Amino acid sequence: MRSALAELPVLVCCLRGGLIAGAFSALVRLPGRLYRRRLRGRREKALPKLFFGLLEALAAAGIVLILACTLLRANGGEPRLYALCGFAAGAALTARAITRLT
Repeated sequence: MRSALAELPVLVCCLRGGLIAGAFSALVRLPGRLYRRRLRGRREKALPKLFFGLLEALAAAGIVLILACTLLRANGGEPRLYALCGFAAGAALTARAITRLT
């Protein structure tokens, strides 16, 4: 059994991975947000809708890949609740901060 102090580097590593994932997600989704803001009530065409849907899927796949790499680096791939919460907190903070800028 490890102490809580020994698990702190794992939490910090997962928080840092979450910050990276949040920035990646926000930047990949940025073109879709800017395009929808420009529409302002007009109908969206099918081709841009498909393109931005693919960008959303790319963002989700990127987040999963970053999560997997972070968990492997932090504690050998063991999905601990505090590590996942740290990752989610980092991703949410960064994505929200970047989204507010646009």
